[in-house]
Parts: sequence; structure tokens; C-alpha cells
Amino acid sequence: MNEKTNWIGQWEVIAHDKQGNELWRDKIKPNMIMDVALDMVVNMLRGTVTDGEIKYVALGSDTTSPAEDQTTLVAEEFRKAVTSQNPDPVTAGKLYTELYVADTEANSFKCEEIGWFAGAAATASADTGIMIARVLYSRQKASTESWTIRRTDTISRG
Repeated sequence: MNEKTNWIGQWEVIAHDKQGNELWRDKIKPNMIMDVALDMVVNMLRGTVTDGEIKYVALGSDTTSPAEDQTTLVAEEFRKAVTSQNPDPVTAGKLYTELYVADTEANSFKCEEIGWFAGAAATASADTGIMIARVLYSRQKASTESWTIRRTDTISRG
């Protein structure tokens, strides 16, 4: 009997030009799930949290290394509602979450951190919601490109 369960979060960033042609794609990378996200799942099982949906993705400008106990980005600069969420049609326990960042958005700062925010308290305001994960990602977004930030959450037997 296998009694372990794993939660693996992975992400990638894909850039397109104004005609929709792919310019570049950063490889899929793993991330650390935050303590508050683990507590959110426990509280969902307890029935004290009823909303665990990832609703927003935020970009920030700080290079501090991620730590398990963080609850917000260090220097949030941009936040936007998730564009789409879809469960994998074949694999149980897998969810894809995407954010589209238009060519006109998030160009005024160098992106250094990305965070995903869930729960009833997650709004368009900075530092709201339960931070599922925070990753370092260093790139200056250009006004000639749009980004798709794709996250894959997989909950599986260990």
C-alpha cells in the first residue's frame, strides 16, 4: 500500500510576438509550495476553507530567494486574474493554470519574481490571497511581446 501523496508545482513562460509567433520558451521548472498553501489544503479537508481556487498571478521586482514561510511577493508590481484553468483530461490530479500578459502590460519593471494566489481573499489588490508558490524569474518584458505563464499542479500518489 502506497501511503504517500505528492504535490508538484511546475511552471514555464512562453513569449509571442504581436502576430502570435512564438519568440522563446523557458523550460518547465519546479517550484516550492508555500506553507500557507499546504495549510489551505488541510483547512479545505477540515471544511474551514471552501475556496482554494488559484485566481491571480503576480509579478514582482525582488530577487530574495523563496522561503517556505513567505505569504506574499517581496515587491509586487503587477497582478492579473488567471486567464484559464483546466484539469488534465486524462491524468487524475493534474491542473493547468494560465495567465496571459499582453504586450502593453508589465513592461515598466524587470520581472524578478512570480507568485500564484488562491482563495476567497485573493483579489486584484497586491498582497491578497493565499500564495501557493513564489519563484524567481529574471527577465525584462518588452512591449513587442506577450507572455503566457503556464503553471501545472500535479497531486499524485508518492
